[in-house]
Amino acid sequence: MRPFKKQRGAITLMGALVIIITLALMIEVLHRMAASDILDTSVQNDSVETLFIAETGIEHASYLFANGSACADLALVGPVSAGRGGFDISTSTLVGSECSIRVIATAGVLGAQRVVEAVLKNEGNLLDSANSGFDEPYPCTPVNSCPPTGWTLPAGGWRDGEGASGNSDDRAAYVIKPTPGGSTATTAGSFGLTPFTVTAPTTLTLNFDYKVVTSGGSNKEAQLFFSLSDGTITYQADPWPFEDGDTGNYVTGNVTIPIGGTGAVTITGFSFTLFSKSGQPKQIWLDNLDLRDPTGGGSVAVRQWRELVTN
Repeated sequence: MRPFKKQRGAITLMGALVIIITLALMIEVLHRMAASDILDTSVQNDSVETLFIAETGIEHASYLFANGSACADLALVGPVSAGRGGFDISTSTLVGSECSIRVIATAGVLGAQRVVEAVLKNEGNLLDSANSGFDEPYPCTPVNSCPPTGWTLPAGGWRDGEGASGNSDDRAAYVIKPTPGGSTATTAGSFGLTPFTVTAPTTLTLNFDYKVVTSGGSNKEAQLFFSLSDGTITYQADPWPFEDGDTGNYVTGNVTIPIGGTGAVTITGFSFTLFSKSGQPKQIWLDNLDLRDPTGGGSVAVRQWRELVTN
């Protein structure tokens, strides 16, 4: 019988097993760390994308508000899909001409959520398309020979260089009654607008610069009439007419124009009349027409926004 021999390599085997186990544990730890980093990165990416979706909701609300949607109706919008998620306008409140909205946005498999509030302000002149300062075209040679672009006005119904600023390129609508007595004078102007839509019932506000120069008389020597039209119905300004006496210099006036009915109303025309009453000689100038809808329409700016919830 052969004698037993000593076994070699046991310690080496034990060492190899320790190394293998250690490597396996390290691989598991590294795997968990990588998975955690990937998950964190994914959550962060979802959160960033959700913020962009919330901003998209603000821009969407601004677009609707600028195109005639009432502030209160914005809360009815949603859910709207955007990217890998969507947004919902949960609340909307009108304060003056500012509309406060809250947008809830979500995205990603894990449902990242961002909640933001924004204040939208209607800053648009709805008569921007109407050459509302009567200034185009400029220059005009000879002076007072070029009717303001787009306006239907009688001969002599405008003056170059006599607008509210006094600059040579500032024009104004104009009427003159040159002699005393029972005669009157009228300048009537109209403009076919680029159509815009408002949501009725609403009340628009028209601001304007005007000047009245008379040789005396009452405080109601001049009358100004304003109206809008949708092609079928004429909406008259309140007061009708707007009246004043001698101002000497340009001053700012305003009237309101109620739009009755319900639902969308598309405005297609604007008109005004400058009326010099009988009595003393007088002149009337009109400049810088500015029509606003406090409930929406025209150009809308995001005045401010803040984030309420992030997860």
